[in-house]
Amino acid sequence: MEWYSKSWANNNMRVHLNGDPSAQQFADKLLKLRNDAITPNNQDGCIAMQSIRRIVKTQQELKEGVFPNVSQHFIVYSWMCQRVILFPRNEDVSVMNKQLLQELPDSVHVYKSIETKCRISEAFNYPIEFLNTLGPPGVHSHTSEIRIGAQIILLRTLHPPSLYNGTRLRIKKLMTNIIEAPIVTQYAAGENVFILRISIIP
Repeated sequence: MEWYSKSWANNNMRVHLNGDPSAQQFADKLLKLRNDAITPNNQDGCIAMQSIRRIVKTQQELKEGVFPNVSQHFIVYSWMCQRVILFPRNEDVSVMNKQLLQELPDSVHVYKSIETKCRISEAFNYPIEFLNTLGPPGVHSHTSEIRIGAQIILLRTLHPPSLYNGTRLRIKKLMTNIIEAPIVTQYAAGENVFILRISIIP
């Protein structure tokens, strides 16, 4: 176990499994950034990121750079699987998701979470309306808007190795408590699965 931990500690497993040279270069630069091997370019400690990624000024420019003409390409699994936008805050994720979903042709389906207290004695201290406004890390917002054809990323490991944290799926059918979606990532790609409502405790 000691050997396993040391040998894989600095490996990006997605890059390792996909064998993409350009992704490996990007992962290497991120690793250098983490290990303070990239020297800041001024006294403020700022690091020039141009060598790692292209700099954009607005979220609209970012969306167009990563997902150009998404309404025409979203049905192509391979095209969608090569693209992702990461944000440090859930608020920014919600804004970008809404912008991208508006470009898909199908109507929006809204899902709402069912918030409850773990301790019944705290019911009066934390009303449901208050809980619905919270957005703790690892938990989605109270309201989720989804369209058929949109891609989603699983945030919980449900049934490895096919349904794990990071698995990409494409929405096929939206029901009241179930989402039907085929897996689009290379492991178990094409397998049709059903995602149920699950309990999440932050």
